[in-house]
Amino acid sequence: MNDLYYGLASGSTGNAGLLVLDNTYFLIDLGVSVRRLKSLLDKQGLVIEDLDAVLITHEHSDHIKGLATFVKNYDTPIYTACGTAEALLEKYPNAREQLRPFYCGASFTIGDVKVTSFATPHDAADSAGFRFTGGQCDFGYLTDVGFIPASVREALLGCDAVVLESNHDPEMLYYGPYPAYLQERVAGPRGHLSNPDCAKFAVELVKSGTEQLILSHLSDKNNTPSMARMETEAALMAEKLHCALMIAPKDEMQEPIPLAGKEVRVCCPSA
Repeated sequence: MNDLYYGLASGSTGNAGLLVLDNTYFLIDLGVSVRRLKSLLDKQGLVIEDLDAVLITHEHSDHIKGLATFVKNYDTPIYTACGTAEALLEKYPNAREQLRPFYCGASFTIGDVKVTSFATPHDAADSAGFRFTGGQCDFGYLTDVGFIPASVREALLGCDAVVLESNHDPEMLYYGPYPAYLQERVAGPRGHLSNPDCAKFAVELVKSGTEQLILSHLSDKNNTPSMARMETEAALMAEKLHCALMIAPKDEMQEPIPLAGKEVRVCCPSA
């Protein structure tokens, strides 16, 4: 199977993605049931046993929904930051043998792929994002982040493809159904990335060489796919920049996204 990314779920109710890079199979987050995961992998001709690793960004329920069943039935190694590993062990003590804790900022190798972790500002025990380097492609994954600190920026600049949170429109959040305390949490520095902040960082990424952007983790109540897309498109157009721009739907993507990598550049207006 060629290098690809396949969004299995994205949003407030569940998050999971399949990354295939240099013949290594990664599941990023497990915010769907194991039954659902089996069904989604089957569409790609895969089974859970094909996964080389599961990477968990943090312990919130929309990222670990299927973990309890998973650790009972499969021995796939699960990589997560040390603080997240501790939080998971409180819920799932039988996961101890599968967990591969790391300190945020550490790099490690899975298959022939180098994985570089970095800390993200979010209201979780030890939230992390990832950069994957394998073959001709650098792939970044960043969701559940209140803002873009310099360390996150440095970790992702130069990636060929990036999954990037575009969680909420500030006005929709302000006038929407969330109570004040929840609005403050979402919009705060340890909450979620707004459409404008996503667009601003998207410009930096594309200037650094990013050719594919996948906007993800859109709020059901405080965003729409068209608003997220228009915000980032407008920012890129203002700088006369173009890239392949996609929106990760709430459920699985219709088709996996082939990752272009450094040798086969994809640079076009968003579809």
